[in-house]
Amino acid sequence: MNLNEMAQGAPAQAPTTGTTGGKTPASPEQQAQFDMLLGRARQLLGESAVEWKGAMDIDPVGAAVKFGTQTLRFLATQSEKAGQPVDPAVLLHVGVQFVKDIAGLANDAGMVPDEQLEPFLQQVMQESIAEYLRMDAEDGLMPPPGAPPGGQPPPAPGPAPGPQGLNLAQMAQQQPQPLQGGMQ
Repeated sequence: MNLNEMAQGAPAQAPTTGTTGGKTPASPEQQAQFDMLLGRARQLLGESAVEWKGAMDIDPVGAAVKFGTQTLRFLATQSEKAGQPVDPAVLLHVGVQFVKDIAGLANDAGMVPDEQLEPFLQQVMQESIAEYLRMDAEDGLMPPPGAPPGGQPPPAPGPAPGPQGLNLAQMAQQQPQPLQGGMQ
């Protein structure tokens, strides 16, 4: 499958959002941003097909993670510089679709056999997210581990758990809470 075939297939959809597990369709702005970013990512993939294929022949997972992560970071940075920051939910969905695109191309080229496609997708997604976060931390775009959002000092620790340890309610209060409007 080439990029033109992918573009002519079923249209990819922008994210759905919801805070209680329910999903609502993407806004027109989200859909437009999704379409633009995914189209540009696919264009960059096509422009670098020779280099990308060579790297995929050596290490399919490593090449997919590196190319996918660098492409999305480049596009997000360019959008921010243009005064149009990327909605994080849109970026996540573009990343998922882009990884699927890469996996489909690798599968069609015989680099990733059918029986290894699902594990390939899972591994590339996990490593790509970790790499993106690592790069954000390296660039100073994330607070240090354990720091609360907003740059506020951390709250004072609560009392030590009793001899039975933490109960479920206490553990839930200590877990980081998901962002409002995050993807399900």
